[in-house]
Amino acid sequence: MTGDAEPDGRRRRGLRRRGLLVEAVLAVIARDGVAGVTHQAVAAEAGLPRSAVSHHFDSLDDLLVTALRSGTEQIVAEAAGADPSWLATELVGLFTANRARVAAGYELYALAARRPGLRDAVRLWLDLLADLAGRHTGDPARVRTFAVAVDGYFVQCLATGADAHVDELDALLRTALGSGYEEGGSSGRSPS
Repeated sequence: MTGDAEPDGRRRRGLRRRGLLVEAVLAVIARDGVAGVTHQAVAAEAGLPRSAVSHHFDSLDDLLVTALRSGTEQIVAEAAGADPSWLATELVGLFTANRARVAAGYELYALAARRPGLRDAVRLWLDLLADLAGRHTGDPARVRTFAVAVDGYFVQCLATGADAHVDELDALLRTALGSGYEEGGSSGRSPS
């Protein structure tokens, strides 16, 4: 065993524990809402000691911010060169696979109204949507409408219990972008 092996092992274990805690907080929110998030509840969900939460996160708000960013960062990494149809397919797939997790994400999203520390994570999401829409329109109102259409669609599905459908969301996004966006393609503007 070299001198480098142990620190790397501790780091990997630490990153794995952080990941477990992020997944656990989303599971707690999905089951009990944000009000159910405590050090004890998150640790129990992750199968870790209570002290693990405060060891890996400065505060519960820090954990909430990390949880909100985690899903968005994954989509941002996958979205390079993507178009709105890809986004509709990806988001409806996520919604269908784990509706409760999407609900947890939107609960955190709404919590940003009262907890400004969450706003940077919300901004990351809105920047992704603006980037995708901006590839197809230069109109700031249409870019904003595109983001509102995405969030409004999923919040309404959650609130009413309706299923999400790719063709329905894609049609809304095409409408938001206007005539510059052609089905299955772009407006002639190349992806960034």
